[in-house]
Amino acid sequence: MSKISDLRFNVTLWTAVLAWFVAQMIKVMIDFAKTKKIDASLLYSTGGMPSSHTAFVCAMTTAVGLYTGFETSLFALCCVFSLVIMYDAAGVRRAAGEQAAIINSSWRP
Repeated sequence: MSKISDLRFNVTLWTAVLAWFVAQMIKVMIDFAKTKKIDASLLYSTGGMPSSHTAFVCAMTTAVGLYTGFETSLFALCCVFSLVIMYDAAGVRRAAGEQAAIINSSWRP
């Protein structure tokens, strides 16, 4: 089999993708509960909660730990990568919230 087709059997990759998809679906369900309308664009939007970035890297890190062992260098690398992603995502959300507050306070119709 080719290396590309081997991706079909990569449990770590598909675990991470599934976690991302579930996080995005939860966003759609929360929005539906609020608006009673399905907004499919939320499936591929960024931002908001739950964080699909965090779900993706946490699922990847957990799968790597389960398959390679929690004492391995690969797991440590995944942990560091996950922490950087989550820290950055939190910082971007905080900055976007601060910017929105400034824009909303100065905007006059």
